[in-house]
Amino acid sequence: MYHSLLATEQNARGARWQEIAGNSVITDFGESDVERERAFSLLSLIDLSPLPRTGVKGSDLSQWAESKPYDVGAESNRAYAQRDGILIARLSPGELMLLSDTADPSTDKLTNRLDATYQCYPVQRQNSHYWLAVTGAHSPAMFAKLCGVDLSPNNFADHAVAQTSVARTSAIIVRHDIKDVLCYYLLGDSSTILYMWTCVVDAMNEFDGQILGLRALGNPATSD
Repeated sequence: MYHSLLATEQNARGARWQEIAGNSVITDFGESDVERERAFSLLSLIDLSPLPRTGVKGSDLSQWAESKPYDVGAESNRAYAQRDGILIARLSPGELMLLSDTADPSTDKLTNRLDATYQCYPVQRQNSHYWLAVTGAHSPAMFAKLCGVDLSPNNFADHAVAQTSVARTSAIIVRHDIKDVLCYYLLGDSSTILYMWTCVVDAMNEFDGQILGLRALGNPATSD
């Protein structure tokens, strides 16, 4: 079971927990539906690190992807939404990152089933990378305080991927809008999660950003 490195910070804010996909996740912080929807649409931060994710590398990556029920293009620094809800980001010609469906997180959907037919091997992203979501209209302005990449909607399209520096640490940003609301996934080295969390929370203060739980993303398992 995943143990959040942010548990102390989150519990101090009144986090409410629930077991989903075999891990403890935060559902909400006791806010009302109206408060949650407003924060989600303007600026919010959600820790998705307990949810399943993985990766695949190898010289035969394209052939391997074609052998699976995946729809993945050849363009790097691009994410591809799948019919089963998972999101696959192509980081390079030889590397994919697979993120679970936040509404129905399941490790089974991410099973790679690599075999000797293809020169590929799994990359365990679950423990190596944190996974945060930043949502809302103020997200690009907030990120401008931490990152040199222009993440405004007109410049950074939905499902675009940036491998860049955020708060002076290496990070991956994936735009993946949810419910017509701007959403940016932020991933980086797990050892820096406390530092990154602090930086993002500090940058959000100017815009009255709010920390939310998985319920904001429409996960039915978190319903009252």
